[in-house]
Amino acid sequence: MLSELASLDDEVRRTICQPLVGQARAILSVSQGSTVTSWLRGLRPDYPGGREQFIGAWEGRMTDRHGDAATVVLLAALPPARAAQVWPIPSDPSFAGAVYPMLFPRDLSIFVERWSADYAANPKHGDRNGGRSVMYEWIEEELVPAPHHDGAVLMLFSGLTAEPGRPLLTWLLARPIVTERLFTRIFTTPGVKAASLAQRDLLPHGDGTIRTVVVPGLVKAGLWTRDFVVESTQSALRSDLSEYQKRWFASLARDLAL
Repeated sequence: MLSELASLDDEVRRTICQPLVGQARAILSVSQGSTVTSWLRGLRPDYPGGREQFIGAWEGRMTDRHGDAATVVLLAALPPARAAQVWPIPSDPSFAGAVYPMLFPRDLSIFVERWSADYAANPKHGDRNGGRSVMYEWIEEELVPAPHHDGAVLMLFSGLTAEPGRPLLTWLLARPIVTERLFTRIFTTPGVKAASLAQRDLLPHGDGTIRTVVVPGLVKAGLWTRDFVVESTQSALRSDLSEYQKRWFASLARDLAL
């Protein structure tokens, strides 16, 4: 279904899928393992489109594949700016990794900017932010430029990609383009509530922290130079970043014996 929809002109695809949006949303509202029949028992009388649209519907139990198909239909029915607002999306990264580039190959920048802004607005909104870290794979594959919005930097070290410390270092080393174009911006990106370097490093983790493992690890691997880290740290301490954030950079400066 996905390849067939992706082969269509955008307007034709939306025309075909828009009449199915109601049913797609209904499928997405059904709990996995339940049935449409059981869901219909609690359907409110004023449900958009009415009960009649579900006559002859699938009567078996709902699975992840039904939800995936419904999400594809919902996305295909919308223009990019509205499709970028759809959440949640299936948590399996292979879904977003394939679906968005196929349906919106020329519009991925709309998604990465919107998702970055959404993350910065509410880092704790797990349902909305979940699955969206796949955008870093698009950046690494150069399917889309790195987003301008600082939320992309905050999401990068949030734990949605990898846990801080050695897991994040390993993840970054495998993605040098993301590291160069986004992670280097940690020295200039203002944190927000629930998403900052200082707050992230306060969380206990057995594999170390961004300051003690990731930064020196990038230098050791040759992706960063010590001079770059020194100059960027000094610049951060002179900047208008919050005093809370500057304490993190002050600790890094001590690590560097500045």
